[in-house]
Amino acid sequence: MEEFCRKSILESIDLATDYSVKLGDLILSITEAKKQIQDTSHLSSSEIDKVFDALSSCLLMALEKRRAALKGKVERIEEQSLKPLNECQKVVQQKLEMTKKYIVEGRDILDQLQNKKVPVDVKTNSNYVDKASLMGGLPAVPGLNEVPALTFQCDLDAIKETLLQEIDDIGSVSPMGPVQLTFVEEKPGGLLVHWEEVELDRPIDVQSFRLQVASGSFPDANQNHTLAQYRDAYEGQDSSHLIRDLCPGQAYTLRVCCMDAGSRSWSAWSVPRVAVTHAPPYVWRDCRPHYATSVGNKIACKLTADKVVLLSSDMLVGANHSIQFQVLEFGETSDWTDGLGLAKDVISTDLNQSGVLFINAKGHVFLDKKEKTTRLPPLTKGCRVSFTCEYFRQQKKMRVNIDSMDKAVTYDWILPAPSFYFVMCFRSPGWKILVE
Repeated sequence: MEEFCRKSILESIDLATDYSVKLGDLILSITEAKKQIQDTSHLSSSEIDKVFDALSSCLLMALEKRRAALKGKVERIEEQSLKPLNECQKVVQQKLEMTKKYIVEGRDILDQLQNKKVPVDVKTNSNYVDKASLMGGLPAVPGLNEVPALTFQCDLDAIKETLLQEIDDIGSVSPMGPVQLTFVEEKPGGLLVHWEEVELDRPIDVQSFRLQVASGSFPDANQNHTLAQYRDAYEGQDSSHLIRDLCPGQAYTLRVCCMDAGSRSWSAWSVPRVAVTHAPPYVWRDCRPHYATSVGNKIACKLTADKVVLLSSDMLVGANHSIQFQVLEFGETSDWTDGLGLAKDVISTDLNQSGVLFINAKGHVFLDKKEKTTRLPPLTKGCRVSFTCEYFRQQKKMRVNIDSMDKAVTYDWILPAPSFYFVMCFRSPGWKILVE
């Protein structure tokens, strides 16, 4: 009885210990959640200050520039308007001075006539009278209704109302972005990123999504605009995207936002998420002189007329993987076994073997040396053929879906392990295949 009680107590202690560990994990989650709220709150306040400081400076500069432009226009109008008046005044002033001299000269002659001290010269009097005709008419001087009377118009009340309304609409604060990353799948040399919209108080009409990626690990939301150097990886209406050409083992930080059709502007970013792919990228192995590879061994070109199989660098295709072949250039199709596909073992001279699933250049599909009934379009320049694999471990079965030019077929393949080489084999030279 005592032993039973001891065991019961030990089991209770173990349960309590596990429970305490889980409670500790919850405390850690709460602490991280509080930190995210506090960090993003401080970041948002800082961003608000930066934006409004920049706007204040910009508005003051714009107002001073407009003030200077208006006063400059006043000065130009004043200068242009005064110039002809100054010229006119100069002419009138000259005529006035000449007229005053004429008056003084006439008074002198009158004084001579009245005093009779000096004999009056008839010729001098005649010349003086003739000068009167030289005075002519009065110069043309514009009236007040013909010269500028500058005014300044500004509906200050209307401008203030508009500005205040615009200021009221500046910026917005959201508890979280309207779209969030849901999960990320590791792919060979890439990451398949999924996202979805979250429920908000204000429904939005999503017109487009925007996915960005940055090299490095930046899990904190307050690092969005500081340390991480993001680049656009996708923009469109899909809710998932495969980011290719990533380095295995390298951490990448992802974030996503959306565009509201109503506002025509990008929303707030999602909480950043760090992901890593450990699967190496799809590349061909070196098989010179029969094949030449380029672009990091992603493109293979057949050089000789020998019938040689080109394999991937390793068994790179696995469960839940998808591989796409693109025909960049094509040659002759003299052999019915010319084609590309998947192989579970190393092969060298022929694709028509057990353990190989391939599509030949004419669109015929072969699995384990047996031709299938369904035919796909022939391989031509620019066409894309994709193999998508789904492995059922209990049944040891691989379900392979082949898509080519909007046509698709699906086959179940009994296999002990979900690992393949991808392969190509063409007898004639000129074939160039890109693998992604």
